[in-house]
Amino acid sequence: MTFDLSGLSPDLLAKYDRPGPRYTSYPTAPHFSPDFDEAAYRERLTVAASRPDESLSMYVHLPFCEQRCTFCGCNVVISPRRGPEQPYLEALEGELELLQAALGHRRRLSQLHWGGGTPTYLSPEQCEELFTAITSRFPLTYDSEVALEIDPCVTTMEHLATLRRLGFNRISMGLQDLDAEVQAAIRRVQSLALTREHVEEARRLGFTSVNIDLVYGLPLQTAEGFRDTVRTVIEELAPDRVACFSYAHVPWIKPHQRQLESEAMPKGWEKFELFVGAVEEFTRAGYRFVGFDHFAKPGDELALALDQDKVHRNFMGYTVMPASDQIGVGATSIGDVAGAYVANEKKLVRFERSVAEGRLPVDRGLLRTSEDELRRAVIHRIICALKLDYSWVEEGFGVNPRTHFDAALSELRPMAADGLVEMDDRGLQVTPTGRFFLRNLCMPFDSYLARPSDGPLYSRTV
Repeated sequence: MTFDLSGLSPDLLAKYDRPGPRYTSYPTAPHFSPDFDEAAYRERLTVAASRPDESLSMYVHLPFCEQRCTFCGCNVVISPRRGPEQPYLEALEGELELLQAALGHRRRLSQLHWGGGTPTYLSPEQCEELFTAITSRFPLTYDSEVALEIDPCVTTMEHLATLRRLGFNRISMGLQDLDAEVQAAIRRVQSLALTREHVEEARRLGFTSVNIDLVYGLPLQTAEGFRDTVRTVIEELAPDRVACFSYAHVPWIKPHQRQLESEAMPKGWEKFELFVGAVEEFTRAGYRFVGFDHFAKPGDELALALDQDKVHRNFMGYTVMPASDQIGVGATSIGDVAGAYVANEKKLVRFERSVAEGRLPVDRGLLRTSEDELRRAVIHRIICALKLDYSWVEEGFGVNPRTHFDAALSELRPMAADGLVEMDDRGLQVTPTGRFFLRNLCMPFDSYLARPSDGPLYSRTV
């Protein structure tokens, strides 16, 4: 299977290459408010507690890394020496205790995800300690998706064996690029042999899905060099899923990224060609193109969900799991509970102090309005299903989208003229060309974009 790229051009890219959200949430995180405090979160947890039979999703943030990768946009704590993770683990257990008490009973988890940072910065024994702290309070469902991110450079075979024994069934490995010069520029040196060793061991142990993360737009990347990386990933690693992320250069948020500016960074069409090449290689190899940056083998759950119109999106990216309350655990984690987004304290010291004092470590959040819920659903429908049926909006929300979204539809008409979307009286359908501009197609429905800000908020859309 190949993908139609005939509608792409430098002029089209230049027209639509602008800052915009990735829409893992709506409203997006820059619009969360400190007015949403612990009391507001406890109210939402009380609402969630009234649905005891519904399972939960949980994201646990483990921020520690041995060294900083200069491209990284994650919330991390750099500590070459072990030590600070132990009091953090104790604080995580304290937060779990507070959450269980607020929910009033042992709720089951249908989805558990450890992200970072580097979750395998923890020792195998610490991984087991944390896993037990979670599942003793929030047991897993029989078919739960239990996933984590690993760095092969610090992950041992003992780590993998322990994680699989505990019940982890999905694993994701950051690779970024196999080119040695690119790896040196971003300070993330990781050989193909090491990555292959971890992929093979994960499969031998019985992990049901192996994901590889790639990043395009990094310093010194070239179109042919990145194609070589993609081909090698397909031929040598054959991952079940691939996330091919656009490098988000946001030095106003992550000042360490300025170190990359001394190197030649692909921009505009040069950067876009990297992704176009990846799409060509993955789809030629039979992978399904999901959303705007994921690829899945035809038999993978995500590809099957795409065929069944059951792809969802949350803070963890594209998923087959239907929407449910998502609990964020740990510093900087974000949850989605009973109609509200909840962001935890960013600083470790404040996070640990809050928990020690018996307080849920809330930093900010947002209680969604009915209008937010409507626009959130529309945006996620476009970004997951690649279409919007007006009848779906009318039946689900009781509004006429033709009039309710008149301004948004007016903004979309020039995009339709450019071949990004097809519009008729029944709804919208994203075109093959529009797949590369999904964020742009969602932005007309985002009522928060027009609000003033103190500075730039988002990376570029393509």
